[in-house]
Amino acid sequence: MTALLPLAYGYVRDDLLRDRDPKSSDAILRAAARSLGYALGTVFHEPAPQNATLPPAFVDLVQECRRAEAHTVLTLPGHLSGMAVCRRVLLAILEARAEAAVQEVRP
Repeated sequence: MTALLPLAYGYVRDDLLRDRDPKSSDAILRAAARSLGYALGTVFHEPAPQNATLPPAFVDLVQECRRAEAHTVLTLPGHLSGMAVCRRVLLAILEARAEAAVQEVRP
């Protein structure tokens, strides 16, 4: 019998991908998840930030982590920075609402 791997989700800001195909970022996160011993679920893609509210894909991510009891989020360096809501607030929301932590992975 094969053991199930713990579930992780991905988070990517599409405006920071530059010329990369969004599917390539998904592949990077999927490979990183495998090497870290996780099964990667959905990768949540955030469009360019628009205002000072919580980013919509981030809100969906928190809700899904909570629903699935997933406690790890994988992202690329800098993808939780540079928005109207600061990185520390986003990390605190993930921790408080979903008991999830972020791991940045290098491409």
